[in-house]
Amino acid sequence: MAEGETEEQETLIRADDLQELSVGGGGGGGGGGGGATATMPPLPSLLQQPPPPWHLPLHCAALVLVSAALVIMLPVYLESINGAGDAYSGLLFLSLFTAAPIVLCVQVRYSYFCQVGRLGPPSPARVVRLGAIHGLATLMTVYALDRRRVVCHAQEPLMGLVVMYMIIIYFFYRGPELSSAKMFSLCGVLSGLFLAVDFQLNNKFRCRGSDRAGDGPAEEGPKWGMEAHSLWTIVYAVALFLFTLAWLMLEREVLSKKGMDTGRRLITTVSGAPGGGGEDTEALVVVANGGGGSGVLALPTAVPNAKWELYMVWFSLASLVATLALLWTDFFTTLGKAGSPSEFARLAAGGWRCHFHWGGECGPTALYGWLMAALHVIFLWLLGKVMTAAQSMVFALATTALALPIQAAWWSLFTMGGPLGMVWHPVITGELIFSLLGTPVMVACLCFWCHVDAKNSHRTNSLLLT
Repeated sequence: MAEGETEEQETLIRADDLQELSVGGGGGGGGGGGGATATMPPLPSLLQQPPPPWHLPLHCAALVLVSAALVIMLPVYLESINGAGDAYSGLLFLSLFTAAPIVLCVQVRYSYFCQVGRLGPPSPARVVRLGAIHGLATLMTVYALDRRRVVCHAQEPLMGLVVMYMIIIYFFYRGPELSSAKMFSLCGVLSGLFLAVDFQLNNKFRCRGSDRAGDGPAEEGPKWGMEAHSLWTIVYAVALFLFTLAWLMLEREVLSKKGMDTGRRLITTVSGAPGGGGEDTEALVVVANGGGGSGVLALPTAVPNAKWELYMVWFSLASLVATLALLWTDFFTTLGKAGSPSEFARLAAGGWRCHFHWGGECGPTALYGWLMAALHVIFLWLLGKVMTAAQSMVFALATTALALPIQAAWWSLFTMGGPLGMVWHPVITGELIFSLLGTPVMVACLCFWCHVDAKNSHRTNSLLLT
């Protein structure tokens, strides 16, 4: 066997050149009639019947709703837990009750920790590093949003930086490879998002349904100077970059072209159909050599290395460990709220007690704490579903960006306050109007992405018939 035969090889061929090749090992024209016929390697399970086409839109809609719920509830949760506890105790609660259900369910279903080597993922250490980065980014984000260190009206709109960071990472980090059509779609999502949240970003006299007079107090709670606001805004932006980077790098671990069996070769086909535009599409070609027989098979190359939930075990555990390892940050009032180990113990005890107690200084902490923990687990599951179906974390994260115009419209109907943390108070505002203008642009661009995917899939499937 020649050296390096098992390595991936890229060849530029035309789709028309595959027409003379037969799918399967049954005897081609060149060789020896009914003699020794080459045996094709077993086909991967990905060749099973694909899920119905309505699965992806349904999962996308559910992902948007869950993301919007998390974005809306986060500031209410942080405000309520600061009554008896602090933001760090809330983050620790959410990290623990995100990791625990995932680990428990995976262990019960797969007996996972008894067969880690067989089930994967291939490189848990890399997933652990990405989970630690995600945990650090989450802690930085919570500290930045805690007690409105980032100005209130800019907190949610700045989350849209995730979409811009994806474009930057694509160009400079050589992240997920996108066609020009998909890059156009992503830029369209960014444009629609900017239109949807621009009014909210610039309206400093209104925050989450509450109007503030121009001569009134700029913020409730601690009075932060402009230097503090600016510094924490920078920290917030860096945290969102780390968040985006962790998820995009995780995609490279989950969807990989590595680990193909001998006899499989990666080719790049160029459309020869009129009006095809010369777009490139990659396909996995299975070739069986020997005995005069040959076969070829074309199918998408982004093959999951292991089940998504197995990655989430290591990812969520690493994020929890990173959060625990950084508990000392709460000892300094510059970062956290405690200021000392003894005060930290008191606030942590108060924060955890509020998750099992309703009313008083705890307010609706228990309601939003448990709701957010459950929704975060569902969010991770849906994110994996959308990423696997679209074979792109870029598309999945861009879909979650639709949560931002939804939260802008939500705070035109509700205001923070009351025993449940929100009070019905509908008002026609600029935020509502601009969110309604930007949302259709974002939806149209995401639909265009799906159209491009369907077109490429149709071209690849046509190769199987030739």
